[in-house]
Parts: sequence; C-alpha cells; structure tokens
Amino acid sequence: MTEQNTIRVPQQTRSIEKKKRLMDAAMAEFGAKGFHGTNAKGIAKGAGVSVGTFYAYFTDKKAILFEIINQHLIEIDQSIFKTLTRKMDEGATGREVIGHIVKLGHEAHHHSPELLRVMLSMQYIDEDFKEYAATEFNGTTTKLSKFLKTMSDRLRITDMEAAAQVVANAFEETMHSVATGQPHVEQDRLYNALIDMTSIYLFKDPDAPLSHPSQDN
Repeated sequence: MTEQNTIRVPQQTRSIEKKKRLMDAAMAEFGAKGFHGTNAKGIAKGAGVSVGTFYAYFTDKKAILFEIINQHLIEIDQSIFKTLTRKMDEGATGREVIGHIVKLGHEAHHHSPELLRVMLSMQYIDEDFKEYAATEFNGTTTKLSKFLKTMSDRLRITDMEAAAQVVANAFEETMHSVATGQPHVEQDRLYNALIDMTSIYLFKDPDAPLSHPSQDN
C-alpha cells in the first residue's frame, strides 16, 4: 500500500492549512460522489487550489482517502482509551464504561456517515482497502485485549483476545448499521441492547464500580 503516503510533508503554517483544505474538500467530494465519482480536479477546486498543488501533497485520490482515514482513526484511538482509563480511575461501573465506548463510537461514526459508506464499500472492491481494514481491526482488537487485561480481576471472561474480537465485531456491526441508516430497530434500543449484552458478557458484576489496578492496593 505504497500509494497511501503523501509526497510532501508540510512544515509551514500555510502549507499545513493548504493540506487541511485539500483533505476537507476530499471528504466532501467522497461523501457526495463516492470514490469513483471523485477526482483530483474536483478536490482541488473544492480546496481552492490548483490540481498541481493536489499532486504536490498526494499521489492520487486513494492516497488522500487513506490519509483522511488514518487521521480519523488516530483521533478515535486517542479519545477512547484515554477516556476509558479516566472513567475507571473515577470509579465508573463496567456498564458505564461500556456506555462511554458506545457514546464515543457513535460520535466517531457520525463524523461523516457518507464517508463511512465509501470506506465500507471500498473494502469489497479494493485489495489495498481490504488489507488496510484488516490491519486496523487487528490493531484495535489488540489494544482492546490489553485494556481488558488491566481489569482482569473484574471480568468473567478469561480469553481476552477472543473476547476483544467478539466485542469489536459486535460494536463495529452495530455502529455501522446505525451510521449508514440500515437498522430495523431504533438507535437507542440498539445501543442499550449492545451495552447490556457486552456488560453482562464481560463483567462479573456489570454494576460494580471499577477502579484502575494501581488504586486497588
């Protein structure tokens, strides 16, 4: 997947702003026209720059889409796991922690539902995206498995890796169905069911306060 790298790494404020305009314009174009209906000319026009400027930062439209996805996933990763650790330190219950994951996941998936549809469809028609999605999913389950291990004494499950994959799949499918407007049940009911299912599956007592291991002794 060599095409996902940018050509120029902006250093000055003006260049950074120009790259951001290109990425914002690309998000709008992908969301409105899909991957195949989007081209460098349209992205450049939306950003108010020349096509040559687009190619100074990105090799092609696939590269800029990868960059958008990367940035989005980094923001999600930093937000979710930091928030969960803080909530644990504050003594949130297992059910409340799962509720926070659902809340943050919902916000992340609704940042651009149209772009999410493009990302999901590309997994089925492009090998680079399929490989990328698999790598990202494996990275997420690895981090989730490590997070679960930090509170293993509170959990009823013992196979953290398997549990992480089951939970990640359940969250991904539910979040995607809500974000793309496909659920047959109302959003709140789906989310409440997801919270209940996950909490009962993971925790010995879903409604007992949690605390970070460093505070247990």
